[in-house]
Amino acid sequence: MKSHMLKCAAFAAITPALLLQFAPAQAAAPVAVKPKPPVLSCATTTAEGLSYTVIKPGKGERPNAESKVIVNYKGMLTADGTEFDSGQAAQFPVGGVIPGFAQGLQLMQAGGSYRLCIPAALGYGAAGTGPIPANADLVFEVDLLSFTNPPPKPIIPAAERTCSKATASGLGFEIVKSAAGRSPADGDMALVDLTVFDASKGVVQQKSEWEKIPLSQVSPIFRESLNMMSIGSTYRFCMPKAPNGSPESNIIVTLIDLRPASSDDN
Repeated sequence: MKSHMLKCAAFAAITPALLLQFAPAQAAAPVAVKPKPPVLSCATTTAEGLSYTVIKPGKGERPNAESKVIVNYKGMLTADGTEFDSGQAAQFPVGGVIPGFAQGLQLMQAGGSYRLCIPAALGYGAAGTGPIPANADLVFEVDLLSFTNPPPKPIIPAAERTCSKATASGLGFEIVKSAAGRSPADGDMALVDLTVFDASKGVVQQKSEWEKIPLSQVSPIFRESLNMMSIGSTYRFCMPKAPNGSPESNIIVTLIDLRPASSDDN
């Protein structure tokens, strides 16, 4: 009996330590399993770094940088598949979206569906925007429903693009039509018709009529241009080459009238 009691006492003494070691483990609380992000990859990579997969081919012509498109689209973060934007029958110009999206649209044909994998450099870059983090790669799934192209831009003939004379500053000019009217002064506002065109190809980039231009607000080179003119005259001006090597634009200007610049114009 004494022996039994000793065993019981010993057993009782070790129970708190040993039973906890050898007792069955309690069932652990279930850990939520994070959903795997969707597979957001593309099959073909362009020289610019855009990748794409043709989900469904379209037919016919492709949009260009000047086209206006109608699309269904969904935009996601490549990192985790988070959807940050979507649209149905959305309309916008190809040239008005991020570079990677614009490049992808120009690969498509009406009726087609593409997945576009856009690296950050062709998206929102280091700045990010809204729900899109900095340096985020993006994926868009796009249905190109239709698109329209603007009418072709006018082209200035080759013989009417150049200038045979130049000022000391390097401003080239050609008198297209002379006139004997008054010339501008620094306090004037000039009323002009303007045609801006690509110097090499002659493509008209901008055309406006009765543009109001206070001489006090224009660049020195354009002020020099206007000061050469008189009311009723038309000149062609060949701008000096830009220091950064950007494409040259030449301008045809007709000086319609001169008026004193008001305080609202300055």
